[in-house]
Amino acid sequence: MTSLEIAIIVAIVLVIAIAVGWYLYTTFASAGQQASLTVVTGNITKKTSSITLYLRVIPQGGASVQIQAIEIAGKSITAIKVNNETTNIVTGPAWVTADLTKQVDVAVGQVLTGRVVLSNGAVAPFTVSVLAG
Repeated sequence: MTSLEIAIIVAIVLVIAIAVGWYLYTTFASAGQQASLTVVTGNITKKTSSITLYLRVIPQGGASVQIQAIEIAGKSITAIKVNNETTNIVTGPAWVTADLTKQVDVAVGQVLTGRVVLSNGAVAPFTVSVLAG
């Protein structure tokens, strides 16, 4: 074999090794990412008999996420609904609602900050305004 043939074989082996290495890296790097959630928009609607928090959320990555609690105004709310169902698992873009009637006293026009706490420990901060219902 000439040195040119050896160089071509080494180059081919090197290209294959890089391709396999990149495939393995992207496969395991994506599996190790922690699932998170982004709060796109939200508000609190105050009616005469109820106060309700509405959040539009989108999970990041391909995995679904589980909401452990919503913290707002120093209170932790665990009774939440995702797309009007009594579940706390978000699989795609969804509306998350929580009844704040007995939890938080608010006034129309007030701005509150809070965060969505996920079961894996990640948090998603948000800011909402209180609207008249």
